[in-house]
Amino acid sequence: MLRGSILVLTLLLTFGYLQALPYYGDNFDDEAEFVPLEQQQHQQQQHQLHQGRAGSPNAREKPFEVDVITSEVNGDNNPPGVFFQQSFPFLGNDFFNSFGGFGFGGIPREHWWKGPNVCTDKEEDEKVVDPKADVNGTEELAPGVSESIDVRPQNFAQFQFSLNSCVERSNKYVCTRVINQNGKKKTITITRQCCHGYGRPRNADFATPCEKMEIKNIDATAADMGAKEFVATAKNAGIGEVLANKNVTIFMPVDAAFNNYIDQLQSENNAVEPKGDGAMMNLYKRHIVDGEISLYDLKNDQLLKTQQPEQSIRINAFEVPLALGGEPYRFTANCIPIEKHDKLSEQGLIHTVDGVMKPVTKNVMDLIRERADMSIMRTVLENTKLNKLLEGEKPVTVFVPTDDAFDKVDPHLRRALKEGKGCGANILKNHILDLTFCSVASIPGAKTTAYNLLGEAMRFNRSQSAAGKSEVADLVGEQPVVINGIAKITEADIMGTNGVLHVIDTILPTESALPLSTLMQEKNVTIFKRLLEAAGLDNKYDDMDNVTVFAPTDKALQGTKWPQLLEESPEKLSNNAELIEFLNYHVVQPMTKTCDLVDSTLPTVAGPEVRINLYSTHALFSNVMNRATVNCARLVHFDDESCGSVLHQVDKPLVAPKMNLLQLLESNPMYSKFLELVRAANLTTILSNADDSYTLLVPKNDVFEEVADWETTLTKDKSELENLIKTHIVNDVVCCAGIIPTNWPFVRSIEALNGAHLRITRDRRPKIENAGVTKCDAIATNGIVHEINDILIPQRRQHRPQQPSYQPHLDTFGDLFF
Repeated sequence: MLRGSILVLTLLLTFGYLQALPYYGDNFDDEAEFVPLEQQQHQQQQHQLHQGRAGSPNAREKPFEVDVITSEVNGDNNPPGVFFQQSFPFLGNDFFNSFGGFGFGGIPREHWWKGPNVCTDKEEDEKVVDPKADVNGTEELAPGVSESIDVRPQNFAQFQFSLNSCVERSNKYVCTRVINQNGKKKTITITRQCCHGYGRPRNADFATPCEKMEIKNIDATAADMGAKEFVATAKNAGIGEVLANKNVTIFMPVDAAFNNYIDQLQSENNAVEPKGDGAMMNLYKRHIVDGEISLYDLKNDQLLKTQQPEQSIRINAFEVPLALGGEPYRFTANCIPIEKHDKLSEQGLIHTVDGVMKPVTKNVMDLIRERADMSIMRTVLENTKLNKLLEGEKPVTVFVPTDDAFDKVDPHLRRALKEGKGCGANILKNHILDLTFCSVASIPGAKTTAYNLLGEAMRFNRSQSAAGKSEVADLVGEQPVVINGIAKITEADIMGTNGVLHVIDTILPTESALPLSTLMQEKNVTIFKRLLEAAGLDNKYDDMDNVTVFAPTDKALQGTKWPQLLEESPEKLSNNAELIEFLNYHVVQPMTKTCDLVDSTLPTVAGPEVRINLYSTHALFSNVMNRATVNCARLVHFDDESCGSVLHQVDKPLVAPKMNLLQLLESNPMYSKFLELVRAANLTTILSNADDSYTLLVPKNDVFEEVADWETTLTKDKSELENLIKTHIVNDVVCCAGIIPTNWPFVRSIEALNGAHLRITRDRRPKIENAGVTKCDAIATNGIVHEINDILIPQRRQHRPQQPSYQPHLDTFGDLFF
């Protein structure tokens, strides 16, 4: 019985699902009869057929193109909602409706757009397609549409490609067929929607038909929507005829906003509205658009031409997080919040706005030029050629720091910005969005994110309104918007013809655009930065491009003479040749991040090279290189990018070596006995070889004194002596930072010059076979010297194979780099 029930239910659901699949046959039958527009109801509405008369569409329906903005409720675990991202409720009201064609009683039900009071419009467009273009010649489909592709040959040497797509909304069902035949592209669009005066309730199921709506005159509709003063004032001013035309869309200011604006107009010093007899008429025409235009039929950042010449309304929509409930979108007109929308009157469609739209005649760059408190921003934009971006037609949002904000920044950064040098343009791009971002997008109690021209996130936050928290909040009823927790918007939503401008009180920094000296300050590399300034090199370093800086930490420099001179006699450091050479030895070319480092030598600005070595700290995966050294100084913090350079911090100051390995032995009297053995074995040429690199393991003199008659014992057999010395020479650079604790079976070893494999590990100190390393990393021009506390005895089995290991070949810095 159970199996039978499941089978019946499965068949029922499957059949219902098939009924719900998009059907294209009758939608695109070229022989099908279409109802002429002149025979449809209200033929004067043929190109402005109404959508959404009875309310907004289903929750989260996509009315606009996607913008890269997200919004998330503070303190909730809800995932952030992407603007205009459609949600799909599981087992919600639409779940059973998705099985179109059947109700619960098993009675077939038709889609609303096949029912009564639906008007159909057919449009055709044909153009020649570039033969180099894609075969389909079509644009990307809007999100949420269903599609099918039909490719079929016609007659000989002919080819036809067609793409069908359909999208359904509350009051509209639009299907499009794009046909590409022999280089000609034909687009057929069929729109089915509720006829004028008819609509469907919000959240109606797929079969609810279009029903007759109650339509009032403009006076009654405006009163119902809280905007009666807008209509009454027009009649009192003798210009009521401007609202008498039909087939229009009116953006009506609500009563409180309109009365406040009229009071401003009547003030003696008002400069908001141009004077003259036609001023009031123009005010009204700026709020009226020809044709009935539903907000759900528009694209984001779409401009609507008003009845006042050269004046447009920019429409935007911003998603509201689900957790806040209410309307799924906040719409704006010229960044003024739209309170209510898509209400049909006898004259046309009405939307109410929470403000009066002022004349918009200047682009964003011109708005900056006319502000006395934005002179530095104007200069920087022009020096970096970004002014052209703000003078174009594409929508932009600019967060403009005032001159006072520029005065607060680090002097090095201010210099780079004013002169337009280095990455000054990047600093500015950190303040620009390539879309219109109105302050209403930042919702109290929620976090909003948008991405600037650098691709970096800008996070907007607005606290919940609370009386008494601040004077500004008490005046405007809302807390100011804070960007990245740093900058406050002090003036919002200053509209230009190509976007919007917001005034902020602090510059928004980005590490990728900071001058090197400013980055050092932020990363607490303070002593090295102060030495640059004392030597007069700070501006030179800021202007460098494509360089890598290995800066010693403050702790690393404490043991040198430079901090003391910095405190006691800074005047001695100005143009100090020794200091300049020391600093320049920490700078190499080109700019190299850790992921690009390899075992090699790199030239420095000072001239001599530094040696880069890579090591693995993983016992099992010894080929995963995750530790780097430069002249055996370990990188302890790395990959901080500044303008044209990258900063790595090291745990030792870098000093250019002056001697090779042999000279290093000769210079230290504590190594004299080992030097005698090297000479007796005739191996001095190896230690003076400039074409190779070695690690030399040197026992001190007192180690040899523990061997009875060491001179005779160790030198009586020349071959054994050579073998002994070669056991202390490794043909590689093995810094102490590359020696880690290991235990069987993960044993590490290095190969000596005689082929002996020397086990390396670390307890309290690095250890090589039986000898502990007492002094590490004396740098020579052709390698390094480790001082050890025992003699390494050559093993009988010199070519003992290494312990087998199971290691991937990952010779790169991964996420485990430290």
